[in-house]
Amino acid sequence: MPRRENDRGADPLLVELLRHRPQLVETARRVVRCGARAEDVVQDVCLKVCQNGVAAEVADAAGFLRRMVHNAAIDAVRQTGRECRRSAPEEAGDAVPAPCDCPLRRLEARQTLHRAIAALDEAPARTREAFLSHRIDGVPQKDIAARAGVSPTLVNFMIRDATALCRAAAS
Repeated sequence: MPRRENDRGADPLLVELLRHRPQLVETARRVVRCGARAEDVVQDVCLKVCQNGVAAEVADAAGFLRRMVHNAAIDAVRQTGRECRRSAPEEAGDAVPAPCDCPLRRLEARQTLHRAIAALDEAPARTREAFLSHRIDGVPQKDIAARAGVSPTLVNFMIRDATALCRAAAS
């Protein structure tokens, strides 16, 4: 049961808060535009009053509480705005593609890749280097040929052979 004004030891600010609670909830509701959220704001102010107390006597306790509730309601609106800006709408999650539509397909793709890498490891070093330089690093065939000291036609055949090895391993 809430303390009454004539109770000894009752915090006068808390007594005022309990007396003017409906008006304080309405003050908060006008700012936050939600009855339930307004109740939360008044509850938060009540907790602050109970926990922190007020060291000096307040001349106008009702006005002081209204200002506290109003400020707390503004803070609540700002906090909600920050939360909304940080998170995307729920519908936006529907448009994000899944990394893989099927875990089994992903596993199969990884296994195929491992087989292709193993096949490349079996290829001659010069063929493997030409293939990786051209397909992965994007080095032109003529540059690979100049670096390896072979003809561009031979580089073309090495890349063709390595590609054939990878395709055979993948099937």
